[in-house]
Formats: sequence, C-alpha cells, structure tokens
Amino acid sequence: MSRTDIPAMVLGRYQDVLVANALAVALSPANAPGKNALRAAFLDPAVRALYEENWDHIVAGLVAGVRALAGPESRDQHLAELVGELSVRSEEFRQLWARHEVAPRTSGSALVAHPQVGPMELSYEKLAVTGTDGQVLVFLHAAPHSEAAQSLALLAHIAHADAAFDPSAPVGSSQHS
Repeated sequence: MSRTDIPAMVLGRYQDVLVANALAVALSPANAPGKNALRAAFLDPAVRALYEENWDHIVAGLVAGVRALAGPESRDQHLAELVGELSVRSEEFRQLWARHEVAPRTSGSALVAHPQVGPMELSYEKLAVTGTDGQVLVFLHAAPHSEAAQSLALLAHIAHADAAFDPSAPVGSSQHS
C-alpha cells in the first residue's frame, strides 16, 4: 500500500491484517501485517488503551462484523479455533460472541487516544474487495482542517521518518520510499 496520508489496511475474513501502510501501523501496532485485529483487541491492553473512550462500541462491532463475514458456515475450522481461543482467554469476548449479533459496520467513527499525538476523532470506511473471500479495505480519515487531521499528519510524518531510518538495517543499505 503506497498511500501515506491516511491509515489503510486490508483485513481478511477473520480480521487478519493482510497488508497495511506505515501510517496504519503507526496508528496501532495491531494493524501490522500478520496480526489479527480481533485477537489484539481482546488480548493486547495497548489496543484497548487506544480506544478506551468508545471501547464497548468498537469491540461489539468487531465481533458482530466477524459473525457477518464468517457467514453461516458452522464447520469453519479457522473460525472455530479463533473463537475457541478468544472464548477461553477473554470473558468479554465470550459474552459478546454469545449475543449472536450479525451486523457488519461499513463506516463509523472512533476516538483514538494515541500515545504520541494525542486524541483523534477518526472516521473509518470499509470497502469489500470483490473477488476475494471476505476481504475488506479499511481506511481511516479525519475531518479536513481539524485538530485530528493535524495530529494524523504529524503521525504520518513520524511514521515516514521511522520507516526512512531503521537502525536494524544493514550498514550501507538504502532505505528510500
């Protein structure tokens, strides 16, 4: 993903992050490719801290969205393993899953309490990726000229600077975007 001014990522059917730009990862490490956003939401306290103001709404939407994306297939081994793990490790997840709510959210807003740039009111959009098995493109944005837009721009600058300077890179390697 080459877009650098808005956080964007592609999630798989069960909220696995398939690809994400640097700004999405800077917004939350749970947005890094290879992570599972649902697992991170319930098991990583840092993720909860980002969304504390609207936590109940966020996690209820995640669970209802996974139910909607997973569909009625009851023999889905991957879903059974994920639900089983989260049910054992999170009472909150277990209660939300037991509600049997199916409600995909395609747009909305969330207050993000980012540790580096402060609180940001961000809107999100989820677009189905046609020809895939339940993948969605998720992007977040702030109202133009708002404080949140300024904070997001600062976070983008930080993310770009971090990506340009990676101290773990071999000496003499070039890291230009």
